Amino acid sequence: MAVGFGLRLEKVVNPLAEPGDDALAYRALAESLYTDGTYGSPDFTYRSDWSPGAPLIYAGSYFLTGGVRDGVARGAEALLGTAAILVVFLLTARISPTRDGPDSQVAALLAAGMVALYPPFIHSTGALMSEPPATFTLPAAVLAFLWADSRDSARAWVVPGLLLGLTALIRPEYLAVAALFGVLLVFRVGIARGVRSTVVAALLFGAAVLVPIVPWTIHNYVSLDRVVPISTGSGKALYVGTSLPDDGDYQRVKASLLERYTGRRLPPDSAALDRVDPVPLFDRAARRYPELSRDAALGRIGRENLGEYLGSDPLGYLAMTVRKVGRMWGSGVGEAMSGPAGSAIQKLLVVLGIAGLALLAWRRRWEAIAIAIPIVTVTAVGAITLAPARRNEILMTLVLPLAAVALTEAVGWIARRRGIQTGRDSVTS
Repeated sequence: MAVGFGLRLEKVVNPLAEPGDDALAYRALAESLYTDGTYGSPDFTYRSDWSPGAPLIYAGSYFLTGGVRDGVARGAEALLGTAAILVVFLLTARISPTRDGPDSQVAALLAAGMVALYPPFIHSTGALMSEPPATFTLPAAVLAFLWADSRDSARAWVVPGLLLGLTALIRPEYLAVAALFGVLLVFRVGIARGVRSTVVAALLFGAAVLVPIVPWTIHNYVSLDRVVPISTGSGKALYVGTSLPDDGDYQRVKASLLERYTGRRLPPDSAALDRVDPVPLFDRAARRYPELSRDAALGRIGRENLGEYLGSDPLGYLAMTVRKVGRMWGSGVGEAMSGPAGSAIQKLLVVLGIAGLALLAWRRRWEAIAIAIPIVTVTAVGAITLAPARRNEILMTLVLPLAAVALTEAVGWIARRRGIQTGRDSVTS
């Protein structure tokens, strides 16, 4: 943990030179929450597109220290990232085949080391992003879910419910994850304890999920005059993700819109395109349906794209979806994991994670389901909408424990095989 904290602290002191649009938006929202209690200044367009969890955390750090200091907010990221190391250690020990044996401790230490050193986790601490807080809340929620299942008290389900609600407030796609965990709860408690206990546990779990979310839903209803549970922006994501000509890639869609509306041609991976403000481009695209809000209009176009491209070229659309998922999982955020070597390491970790999930499913199926729910659900969301490498960052707090279990099991199997062979050679001689 000390090593992991030290690496994150270096990013607190030396932040990213170019944090990116999202980080600047989260920073502006946190400052606005601190200075005047509003979610974004009047000139902040489409502020509801950004989920509130991370800005609320960073604004909280400003209140605790009495001023808007980015270093303090990054310090909060570093502390949460360091706490995630301990949570992953405990989660890995919990899902290891031999929970109390030496292999379990080895796997847990290996997973903790991976989280401490994994470059994207360190990289993201250098800017005010939404991922660092969720790298703590997601594995903590899964660990709490497994813990609650082993308890006789229905009140235990409040803990994973709260953590999943917080995770959804940070990243809205995890609201679907929370719902699926609720379904798993019903099956688990229903089989073990009967109808009455199931109803009580489900109600407590559901209420706990909603506790962090409902106040913001009310805020959105007052400010937007419609029901928005956490944030808008899903329409834009669907619009981008269903663009078959642009392979469902945000940068390519942005480049296409720039050429369509201004005549300028810029490469999708160019720094010049990064400097272009995307808001006017998506505003122009949404004018196809002027009677709708921008997000609703883009969502409608996205649904039309889905029907058109899937109907006219189903194989091409399927191939695009596969490529999107490959891009999502094939690299990591930051230079270290986006180059050829880093991408190869990332792919190896994912393969090991799949192997670890298979091993867990072979021994304890329901725990494998609990681990798989966030991974599969968020991957499906990315396959339908946007699938940048950033989507895998939070999920890697579950993939790395699985990879550590797979590595430990593989090393143990090789050691046992060598021991057997050595024994045979001794008998023969």
